[in-house]
Amino acid sequence: MADEKRTGQNVRKKSRPLNYFYLDVANHGLLLHKKLHINRGADMITTWCYPLHKRIAYTYTDVRRRKRPAFNMSQVCQMIGRGRTTVETAITDGMINEPQWTYGLSNQEQKFKYMFSENDVLALHAYLSTVHRGRPRKDGLITPQSLPTVRELRAIMRNETILYVKQGDEFVPTWQAADF
Repeated sequence: MADEKRTGQNVRKKSRPLNYFYLDVANHGLLLHKKLHINRGADMITTWCYPLHKRIAYTYTDVRRRKRPAFNMSQVCQMIGRGRTTVETAITDGMINEPQWTYGLSNQEQKFKYMFSENDVLALHAYLSTVHRGRPRKDGLITPQSLPTVRELRAIMRNETILYVKQGDEFVPTWQAADF
């Protein structure tokens, strides 16, 4: 009986893992953090703040309330529908601001991976919507193929449901108010 899966009303839902996140810090703005240790009994979380290069302790309930998600490169590429080289080229060419990046805690000079905030993903989407994909058209118009709309992208980032309604032969995205 101990090995059986518990079902019913008293089962607590498992929360998403809290590894990397953005937090709005006074006098510094939105900064990238990594969870080092959580002490639920004392309601404390110890984090590493990458831009400030130091370890910071916060109240865990405050972090859970105010945290914003951080997306890695593969998640952003999947949301946008473009390859890694397209995103990296946009960053190196200066078309979008460089997102905050992680590094090894023993070697702080070497970049490890980029972590995108919601604003970084929306800025990348805005840039990619102005870039033509493929050979140039003769009429000079821009066709960014298979790029999601801003509302679809926000729904994907926030794990909201997207409802599609069939109009003729096309599926058109529609949204409903979130149930609270």
